[in-house]
Amino acid sequence: MRELICAPLCRYHKPGKAEEPGCGGLVWLRSRPHVRGQLSRLTPDPSRPLYGLNDDDPRLLHICDRCEYRVDGCDFRDPAVPRESCAPCGGLRSVAGLLASGCDLDL
Repeated sequence: MRELICAPLCRYHKPGKAEEPGCGGLVWLRSRPHVRGQLSRLTPDPSRPLYGLNDDDPRLLHICDRCEYRVDGCDFRDPAVPRESCAPCGGLRSVAGLLASGCDLDL
């Protein structure tokens, strides 16, 4: 999952550095290997980082609420960080892309 999510979709990705456990979206998607094919077809669009979904979409908040990085290290969900200074992580972007493409993720 990491190769499908981190390098192509995550602004925070550092090649050669395996951050464990990974962001909330990556961790959540690891337990759903049946979506690998759909993930490989996601096309990043910098102008639509969440593929048209709203930042406060409850399905995306569900992922963020369980992420280990949310408390200490998530600029995207930190209200003190200006929106133009941050971006959603690759895991959240992946979940958003799958949802926007019509994939039923049971969120």
